[in-house]
Amino acid sequence: MFENIFSSYLYRKLLDLDLKPIHKHILQTQKKDKAGRILTNYGGWQSQSFTTVHNSVKPLFKSLDLIIEEIRNNLDCKYKLKLNAYWYNINYFSSFNRPHHHIGPKWNALTSGVFYIKAPPKSGNIIFASPNSLTSPMYDDRVNSYNPYTSSTFYIEPQENLCAVFPSDLKHYVEPNLNKKEARTSISFDYGAKDV
Repeated sequence: MFENIFSSYLYRKLLDLDLKPIHKHILQTQKKDKAGRILTNYGGWQSQSFTTVHNSVKPLFKSLDLIIEEIRNNLDCKYKLKLNAYWYNINYFSSFNRPHHHIGPKWNALTSGVFYIKAPPKSGNIIFASPNSLTSPMYDDRVNSYNPYTSSTFYIEPQENLCAVFPSDLKHYVEPNLNKKEARTSISFDYGAKDV
């Protein structure tokens, strides 16, 4: 009998939000803190983390809360999942994000995600790496086609209004923005388990 013994998830949903006020707010935030912070980003701009939801992004987090509740139910998590933090990202030409995950001593993140506000063509896919580091040397060039058992990576092409949610421990990175004219703008976020 063939069984799945370990698995991961990816939740994708295309929302229908008015992105103009969100984008305007992010640009205003950037003007107030031009240096931003450097964590996994190479080039571009990343804001500080926020724990209080700004009025401009409340419609987004209203939708996200419903998505996160659906994920909690699928995980059969005994605690509510609450927003830990969120931050803004602007990736200009050639900017990218190094491989990373969202697990650390500061947050008890359980699920994380990204929401795209500006996603011009060739602005860089998000790439998820298989938790099994030996998948690539085992299966590359040895299978007819890749599937969940044999692929070492999975990617999503950014799209405006697209939300992608995934386990916080899933390693991922963002390819360089190859669009010389426009930046890719997104919001990243972490939700963690809180006692009911």
